[in-house]
Amino acid sequence: MINIVNEWYETKKNVDEMVHWEKPTLKKWESTVSKLFPQKAKILDVGCGLGREAFVLSDMDFTVTGIDISHEVLNQVKTLSSQKGYNITFDWYNGHVLPFENNSFDIIVIWAQTFGLLYGNGYKREFLSECKRVLKNGGLLSFSGHDYRFLLDNYINFMKDRRFYPYADTELYWETFETRELAKFAEGAGYTVLLCEKGEIYKPEDGTILHCLCRK
Repeated sequence: MINIVNEWYETKKNVDEMVHWEKPTLKKWESTVSKLFPQKAKILDVGCGLGREAFVLSDMDFTVTGIDISHEVLNQVKTLSSQKGYNITFDWYNGHVLPFENNSFDIIVIWAQTFGLLYGNGYKREFLSECKRVLKNGGLLSFSGHDYRFLLDNYINFMKDRRFYPYADTELYWETFETRELAKFAEGAGYTVLLCEKGEIYKPEDGTILHCLCRK
């Protein structure tokens, strides 16, 4: 199933369009969560995309490493990083194994609802355990997912069971969640859940996402 995700994000046309999707700021919920991060923390940004989160977190004096499964994404984000004058490491990973030693990071973020691209419960459990391996003791994991109830109420034509298909003519989809489901994934991987709730994006009409903050 990872091939569906990889194929979409390796297509240059799709990645080119990503530049125009989002504002160069943290979303409201991300900003709130980031205030709970220890100063000067070492952060791993999983599914870094074109660097929105990585750039802003770097501006906040965090040390950021971004990883992505797409070579096309990485080529473009490295160019953007250089153009903007950032000194951020962006690396490829295979979607399963994090290429880092145990206890390497203070914080891991899996934002932009990337968690919903880890198709299947087994994959999610495996990946949260891998994140736990590279987190330092007491380290924080923050991850987000699409809000099933919000999408069902507002975008039912894009829903098929618990899957959200925002793009026509593609098999790419995001799995959707309810709040308690995110918490159960974290608890099942042995994390202590600090908060798990609905979060605001930029403005009310953007709707809500779900996010979970937990500790190793």
